[in-house]
Amino acid sequence: MGGHDWSQSDSEVVVKLAVDASTGKEQIKVRFESSRLSVWIAGRSVFAHELSTKVDPEECYWQLEGAGDARKLVIMLCKKRNGQWKALTKDEEEAMPKKDVLDEDFDVLNLEHDDDDPERVEEQEENERKLEARYKKFRAEKGLDNEDTLQTFFALFDNCIQLYRLNKLSDYLEEILPVCRKRNDKYKLKAIQAVAFVKWKQSKFREALPLFHEMEDILGKGAALCENIAHTYNSLGDYEKAEDYFRQALRFIEQEHGANQGNRGGVLLGLGLVRDRLGKHREALPVCRKAYEFYMDRANGAPASLQAKAGISCAKLHMKLGEMAKAEILIREAVHMYEVTCGETSPLTASAYHELGKCLWKQRKRSDAQKALQRAYEIESQKDAWDLVTLLEIHNMLMDTHLKETDHIERSRFQDYFKTVEYLAARVKRELPQDGNAAVYYKAAAELKAWGGRYEEAKELFNMAIPLFRTETSTDCTGLLQSCEDMMAFCNRNLEGKQNSPMDFEVPSKVAGEADPSSGQAAEEEEEEEEEEGVKIEEIIDEEEVQTAMVAPSSSPAEKPASHCYRAALPGDGPLLVRLCKVCGLESLLTGEAVFDRHICGPGAGLCWAAERPDGELSGFALCGSDGVFGQVLQLAVAPIEDADRLRHDLIRQCVGACRLQGLRSLRMVALSEADSQIAAALGGSECHRVYELLSSDGKTGAADEAALRDAPPRTGAVAATSSSSAAGASEAHAKLKRDDKKLDSYYNAWDKVNVDKALIVEDGGDPSVVPEDVGSIEAFAEFGVLDATAKISSFAWDQSDKFVSIYVPFEGAGALPEGAVECHFQPHGVLLLVSKAQKQHWFKVPNLCREIDIKASKKTVKTDQVAIKLKKLEASVQWSDLNDEKDKYQKRREYRINHGDLKGATTEELLADMYKHASDEDRAGLRDAMRVNREKRAEDAKIATEEAKRARAS
Repeated sequence: MGGHDWSQSDSEVVVKLAVDASTGKEQIKVRFESSRLSVWIAGRSVFAHELSTKVDPEECYWQLEGAGDARKLVIMLCKKRNGQWKALTKDEEEAMPKKDVLDEDFDVLNLEHDDDDPERVEEQEENERKLEARYKKFRAEKGLDNEDTLQTFFALFDNCIQLYRLNKLSDYLEEILPVCRKRNDKYKLKAIQAVAFVKWKQSKFREALPLFHEMEDILGKGAALCENIAHTYNSLGDYEKAEDYFRQALRFIEQEHGANQGNRGGVLLGLGLVRDRLGKHREALPVCRKAYEFYMDRANGAPASLQAKAGISCAKLHMKLGEMAKAEILIREAVHMYEVTCGETSPLTASAYHELGKCLWKQRKRSDAQKALQRAYEIESQKDAWDLVTLLEIHNMLMDTHLKETDHIERSRFQDYFKTVEYLAARVKRELPQDGNAAVYYKAAAELKAWGGRYEEAKELFNMAIPLFRTETSTDCTGLLQSCEDMMAFCNRNLEGKQNSPMDFEVPSKVAGEADPSSGQAAEEEEEEEEEEGVKIEEIIDEEEVQTAMVAPSSSPAEKPASHCYRAALPGDGPLLVRLCKVCGLESLLTGEAVFDRHICGPGAGLCWAAERPDGELSGFALCGSDGVFGQVLQLAVAPIEDADRLRHDLIRQCVGACRLQGLRSLRMVALSEADSQIAAALGGSECHRVYELLSSDGKTGAADEAALRDAPPRTGAVAATSSSSAAGASEAHAKLKRDDKKLDSYYNAWDKVNVDKALIVEDGGDPSVVPEDVGSIEAFAEFGVLDATAKISSFAWDQSDKFVSIYVPFEGAGALPEGAVECHFQPHGVLLLVSKAQKQHWFKVPNLCREIDIKASKKTVKTDQVAIKLKKLEASVQWSDLNDEKDKYQKRREYRINHGDLKGATTEELLADMYKHASDEDRAGLRDAMRVNREKRAEDAKIATEEAKRARAS
């Protein structure tokens, strides 16, 4: 490897190779790869080695310098990460003595994960052990304020945040943050950022937000910071600010990284979630899918946690839209990716299994759902930052899979969950306040034990729950207590031999349900029948916001009953609601009169109802909203008076009538207590999977209710109010459901085909013509489902003639595969190659070809170790700029930026710099020469001007 020398700075490496005096540029070929450098001179390899550390190939270049014996080939390598290399090549580095992680001169940057490498949890866990040992050593020997200690800690932080070691990091940061705040260097900002990230991941959004804004004051706005602030506002429900910051982030990404670069996927995902939380699920789906495709392309076939995250978001939207099969494919892919990249016991893996269980149970795939939910239960119970509400949801759904819609119950199956339940019950006793929340879990665990035949153990848990329910004052626990006592009696009868409960029994058909529970068609027919009968109440357990057993605490004695009248809510009722909530011990969801009034005139118009006392104050208020399809009770506040239950009942009844007259399918109400369930039952609700459905007897609202509704303020929000006094009228309103004055079907179908890039530019007030038409639809080759990301074929080559474009896809042993194992599918702007081998389907796809092709005249040829695809150009003699349309799109967008956008009026140097950022290696060499010539010309002009000025002064 003689004939070369090298030097380095923090950001670059310079390699110099001696060449003959006669060597010209045309004889030199240099290949830059992230981990390898290869050089050929006159067809002979003179350097081909793995580099010791990664470089950015797009920023590397070479040039010839000198003449005669001093002529050299100078190669500039741009380091992927700043820092000093130990050696130029991997071979040289491996020949050097190995350093221990505890050595003073060990470089902790060597342990950082490279974003371009596949994520492997085993490597992260090993690095965690090494870095933690180094941090503890330096902390003890050098103190927290030492540079080496802080450098090691933040390397540990970057590693642990990927592993979700949130509690550990929170404890460390309590002592790190005060030390770093006293400094005026990079560690101050890093510490604030670290605390903000941990708070956010712990769902402490209100604590994270001021820290992000503090960073904004120090740094100014940027793509990553705007995205973090946007996600925080989104989680807090301030969707207007969230969308504003997401849009700022998109603009910064394009300025800093170029089109479709940076973390554009994360920002698009955030924008999709904003639409989702506003109830616009159809609108959210194409935006989230765009984020999913962004991460899939970036992963290049390797498992990636960000792709999994985007896939889960898409899957949740598919589930909300009833597209369970599509959701299941995406969630199964995410489970696999999380297990590979984050570990089998990661919180992300647990969440994915939970979503998989939900999806499978909605399809009544009972056995598979039980396996997924059991795994979710096991992992969630072991998390350091565990959530009892999530665990109870998993527990209850798991119970449902055994007890609901079945004709046969095997009680012995409950024993599979004993170990998890015992472990979690011990954690609840050890780590949580012993109150009503703890009692709810003891009761749930006891019921599972009783179903599994462990009556003594069940009694112990019931005996732990009962005293806590009796002392709970924040809500009425009468129903919960009665349930515990009934189950205790059941256990006692079995233990005393007075009752012999079989461990395996059949369920009568009328109880189990006449329809086959595994039949999706039966479920759909049942749902259709229910919808035809009129508006219903659905009482559901909210998966994010419900506090398990807690309702508004009432510290004051019950007031005397007061007469009250019911009326639709009006703008200006905000202060009355705030005072009512204060009496109830609640915090109003809508703070500020302007926010309240916007809701009453928008998504809550005609749906919110108040119970008013003679003195003008409120004794009850039902705050509701709508997405144009369903109504939702957002908050129910009733003063602690003698007839409070009746008041709650009547308010909900009024809301049901309002939903019916507006053509909504149902009213959904979060169940915060047993009392809410009793109200639903009293209104005639039928229960299934904790969902109570209320069907009115004649499909009509009561006369008094209907009169009140007719007098309600007109609806000015997204859903136009309709009225009907007959079942036929109600049915017609349901069939012609409206949103923004458009038929629901056409509105949703339009969003399925939306061009996300154009939509975002239009919403920003820009010209959508800057975005070329998508020739490869997001639905391209959708009939083949979601392809396995781990089986993507990434290597290929291509060339073109006047009539054809040829793609060469290497695949070892392709010629020996059986007939039919290699398929090629063509679309006007796309090509998909499928290769089946060893029970795995490998694939290569270009959904956005540069130009349109002649499908019938295009073909494939299978060779020994390669598949050749020949695409017939529809426009002969037209040269393609690239295989896909990205270059053409970029060029059109660039022209718009020059004429109307951020490059308008830019200097030649700025235009060249922007071109350089998006150019290929070959193009960059030419651009560097052009920029050098431009700089030299300006320098020469300046020199001439200076000399002329001197002569003018002399004369």
